[in-house]
Amino acid sequence: MNWRARIVPERAAPLLLGGVLMGLAHPPFHLLVTSFVALVPFIVWLEGLPATAEGRRQARQGGFLFGLVYYTLVLYWLLVALVFYTWWAFFAFLAPILILATFMSWVAGGIHLVRARFGWPLTLVFPVFWTAGEVLRAHLLDVSFPWMQLGDTLSAYPILVGAADLVGSRGLSFWLVLANALVASGFLAYRAGGWRALRQPAAGLLLVLAIPIAYSVMRWQTLDVRPVARVGVIQPRVPQHLRNTDRTASTDSAFRSTATLISAWPERERPDLVVFPETMLGAGILDPLPSYPYDGWPEARAWAEGVAEALDAEVAIGGRGADDLGDGEYQSFNSAFHLRPGAGIVNRYDKRFLVPFVERVPFMPPEWFQAIPYAGGNFGVGEWQAPIEIATEAGSAAYGTMICYESIFSPLARHYRRNGADFLVNITNDSWFGRDAWWSRSSALWQHPAHLVMRSIETRMGAARSGNTGISKIVDPLGRVSHRTELFEPASFVADVSTTDELTVYVRFGDVVGTLAALAALLALGASFLKDRTRRRRAPRGASGKTVEPTSGSA
Repeated sequence: MNWRARIVPERAAPLLLGGVLMGLAHPPFHLLVTSFVALVPFIVWLEGLPATAEGRRQARQGGFLFGLVYYTLVLYWLLVALVFYTWWAFFAFLAPILILATFMSWVAGGIHLVRARFGWPLTLVFPVFWTAGEVLRAHLLDVSFPWMQLGDTLSAYPILVGAADLVGSRGLSFWLVLANALVASGFLAYRAGGWRALRQPAAGLLLVLAIPIAYSVMRWQTLDVRPVARVGVIQPRVPQHLRNTDRTASTDSAFRSTATLISAWPERERPDLVVFPETMLGAGILDPLPSYPYDGWPEARAWAEGVAEALDAEVAIGGRGADDLGDGEYQSFNSAFHLRPGAGIVNRYDKRFLVPFVERVPFMPPEWFQAIPYAGGNFGVGEWQAPIEIATEAGSAAYGTMICYESIFSPLARHYRRNGADFLVNITNDSWFGRDAWWSRSSALWQHPAHLVMRSIETRMGAARSGNTGISKIVDPLGRVSHRTELFEPASFVADVSTTDELTVYVRFGDVVGTLAALAALLALGASFLKDRTRRRRAPRGASGKTVEPTSGSA
């Protein structure tokens, strides 16, 4: 077998087509139909393989190619975004792509194995194994990466995905894969028996689509949404190259931009909370330590306190935090600070879910990298925190902080809601995802904020997002977006953020669908291997004493 045959399976066109369709389902394209049919070419291709060991090898090979195309199209921005900022860039791009493609290879191999051994329905096996694969990549400790799971592709259509408050984004993935499998079953049935054979899969598809969508529409009509706080959102638009090359100039630019934006607010606008983006203060630190290698920048702290005093509002702002470890040692954090008028800093939240290789090198102690400023990988992991309570005209409200890509992690939003949060605050700096020119803007600029819509629907609480260069926005508990800013333009607004009084099924019980799918996949694989072992014991042996393996059929 030559090298090409080892990498590219026979009849690779359906795999390439499926990978491209999956890319089109994700932001910024958000093509609705593709979410329900993108997997069909891959499923049909997989069903055409022989039920043999060779067929299983081809399944793994095809799964890898499909995953390689799919994840390269969705995650190409990793290289674009990181190449100017860290020498880990190429590895930080290539490693996730290869790992995720390998996961897809395992998923395809597992589906083929279980289908061959037991003949269980395609419409059961494929959704279970796909969802189990999503669970796996969301629970890999330092390299967990649940970015843009299949359920997230429908974030632009919140009226369709209200069932996320029952099953979460991963439950929606199961639903979409089931729909894809039913479409594929219908295609295979039509090819084998004509139009009459389509009746059963068509009826099943209509039922699978109708029930969740009907529930979602009902929730739109009946969910009691109420305003809970008045929030001011600042988008200063400090260029990333300035943030990297001149920290003082970067902070000065942020200060000037903020003053201009706030001065444009009408006098009657008095927000309860003003939200600034992630690392608004660059490498400056609001709680200076003698051992920290950057200036304490007391003027930065004074400026932030001055904003709170001048607006008579509480402030959430991103900056660099640090803990003094003694003996000249320190631990730095990507932090969010909460300030109150007259009281200064009253809370510091340290980011818990860190970007692999950029903020933390996986599975390595961060102190190894403290001596290399700007190298990345040296941030500490924050602790779980309770929501922060703020005073409002109506009394009080509480919010949970999510820094940057923490918005892709459902457990954090669930934690806040279970502990009394009324809304989420997501502060981020997405300027490294692209530049001002339209052709230099990567898809991550649209993919990243899409996750916040799903967090709001899952928890039925609103969210305020402040991005340095956008997109800044308000999301309500139904997933509707308002006050959405343009990219790479200075902007600010004051708006109500809403909440509900519901503690959703998903918040109470978590990812039940994903957990059950992962357990079912493990049990199915275990049963398959056990059946293989039993069959080998009973199989006739050849002259050499080796078990004679079947070459076709349900091997």
